[in-house]
Amino acid sequence: MTQTLRNICWCGNTELTEFSPDYWACSKCGTLVSKTGLRSEQLRIQDDNHDFYGKEYWLSYQTEHYGFPDIRQRARQDLPERCLHWLRTLMAYKLPPGKVLELGCAHGGFVAMMGWAGFDAMGLELSPWVVEFAQQTFNMPILSGPIEDQQLEPECFDAIVLYDVLEHLPDPVATMSHGASLLKEDGIFIVQMPNYEEGKTYSEMVAQKDHFLDQMKSIEHIHLLSRRGVSQFFKNLGFEFLQFEQELFDYDMFFVASRQPLVRYTDEQISYYLLKSPSGRMVQALLDKSSEFNQLQVQYKNTQIEYQTSETRRAELLKIIEQQDQEIASLQSQVNATVTDLQQTKSQLTEAHSDLQHTQSQLTQAHSDLQHTQLQLNQSNSEVQDTQSQLVHAYSEIQHTQSQLTQVHSDLQHTQSQLTQIHSHLQHSQSQLAQSQEKIHNFQQNQLQQLQNQLNETETQLKVINVEIAAMKTSKFWKLRSLWFKFKGFVGLSTDNE
Repeated sequence: MTQTLRNICWCGNTELTEFSPDYWACSKCGTLVSKTGLRSEQLRIQDDNHDFYGKEYWLSYQTEHYGFPDIRQRARQDLPERCLHWLRTLMAYKLPPGKVLELGCAHGGFVAMMGWAGFDAMGLELSPWVVEFAQQTFNMPILSGPIEDQQLEPECFDAIVLYDVLEHLPDPVATMSHGASLLKEDGIFIVQMPNYEEGKTYSEMVAQKDHFLDQMKSIEHIHLLSRRGVSQFFKNLGFEFLQFEQELFDYDMFFVASRQPLVRYTDEQISYYLLKSPSGRMVQALLDKSSEFNQLQVQYKNTQIEYQTSETRRAELLKIIEQQDQEIASLQSQVNATVTDLQQTKSQLTEAHSDLQHTQSQLTQAHSDLQHTQLQLNQSNSEVQDTQSQLVHAYSEIQHTQSQLTQVHSDLQHTQSQLTQIHSHLQHSQSQLAQSQEKIHNFQQNQLQQLQNQLNETETQLKVINVEIAAMKTSKFWKLRSLWFKFKGFVGLSTDNE
């Protein structure tokens, strides 16, 4: 079946984002919108054998695609389960002989149960074949075709109920607005539909194998609302008061919507109306048995929880036992090793006993030595006392010496001061001496230079004289002079000079 792509939410928002291959997500109200769901014109059954919601939808399609029982089986199975559940909720807010319309009544079982309870009840279905089946099965008035096509008086119903229907509506605002016009001022809607939990992504649902995935039937389930979306939807219709009731299945939500604050009837008030007629008594009996069954279900669930808890505990205990068995085996191994160690220790203890006896003998000898040492120690104590006395005397002498040292230290400090002064004078004298030495050195250098000059002059003169002497020695006079001196020497006369 080829469908035109849908790109608008019931709230009018066109800014839709991809949620899954078959659904958009509305950023405004949180609703999941089918991309290719049925259009309003496709709800009108023209050919009951081939149109989507025709005869085969109830006889084979749901069985083949979803594994549901066909309409004949459900006409029997639904009565003690969901029909009683729905009736109990309806009678909590509306009592017979109120007028009630069920949209999408299928086999008509709930319409019949409302009639048995005393309500003025009728149903509505799209398929003429289903309408005929319901009328023949439960002998109740069933309307055929969309509600917008029906000739109904405004504000004629006390309640309109629709179970697993709202998500199928191509234009839920138009259909429910028309339904609202048929309700009295204090009239109510009772709705059961899939509950989309906002915040979950498609990939998370797939990973967790979420049951809600079974509700994402893009051809049929056109609008999948969250609780926030439902509240906004009915508030827009003028139904501001919503009361969420216990749902049958964890993937559904079940609620009552009203224009006025909701008032709940007691079980006693409900029984009062039911017990007025034989069929009502039958319904009361069914409700009583249903309550007992619900209690049994609660007990069964609690028992299941307890069983699961006990099974979990049993598994934990088995795990603990296995661990303890392993620990016992480990401990047994340790015990065996300990026995071996004890045997070795016993042997060691025997040797140690022998060593102990030997040590006892050594201790006896050591005790004797200790007594001897004690005598020596006593003598040493006497000597220590004498030494102590000597130390006291020495301490007295040390104190006297300390006093002398203090005086010497004082003298030393005074001498040090004098030495400092002398050192200062000495440094001054050394400075003067260095200056004097420098002057003497300079004087000596000058004198030495002068003497050197004089010596040079004397040497020059001497050379001249030597030249002259040499010349004289070669002269006759010098020869006579030499002879003269020789002669004086010969005769013994004094010669002062040669």
